[in-house]
Amino acid sequence: MPPRASNPDAALIEAFQQGDEFAFVSLYNQHKGAVYGFVYKMLMDRQAAQDVTQDTFIRVYEHRERLVATGAFKSWLFTIARNQCLNYLRKAKRVDSLEEPDTLPGLRSPSLDLERSDAIRFVNHVLARLSTDYREVLILREYQNLSYEDIAAVTRSTVSAVKSRLFKARRKMAVLYREATLEPDAASALPVATT
Repeated sequence: MPPRASNPDAALIEAFQQGDEFAFVSLYNQHKGAVYGFVYKMLMDRQAAQDVTQDTFIRVYEHRERLVATGAFKSWLFTIARNQCLNYLRKAKRVDSLEEPDTLPGLRSPSLDLERSDAIRFVNHVLARLSTDYREVLILREYQNLSYEDIAAVTRSTVSAVKSRLFKARRKMAVLYREATLEPDAASALPVATT
């Protein structure tokens, strides 16, 4: 069957849909890192990202009957994660006042040099300056490697709208990056994008 070849997790996803607890734990273990990475980049807050990731998987488990096709699992999962992020941002009213980002857990180790952690912090700082709409498409494409079609499904948009938003997001990111590198102290004074 072609779906099995293109999605090696199809049998696991089917078992999960039928209530298999082991299948859920396996899917959780396979996808928790990617979901956490997405949520963290959206919220730029480690504790909030942990909470929202946990809430995401609770929703996934509670609403497993809503997953129509096994091939759509990843986009369905990221749709739930995205909605949880947006709910968190609305409740916390943090869109315009994101905290100073820190690094992702697991990226720092004794052998990781200071230059790399500074670069990660800098990129996260610039990324935090993007609007939520721009930030989410960049994260889904560049960090999660989702296809344009999957991003469109996650954001409830069209492929052409995703491509357009991604183009604008990359352009805005480049402008913010240039401004921040030209004046090192200007990074904290950069305006947060609203569109």
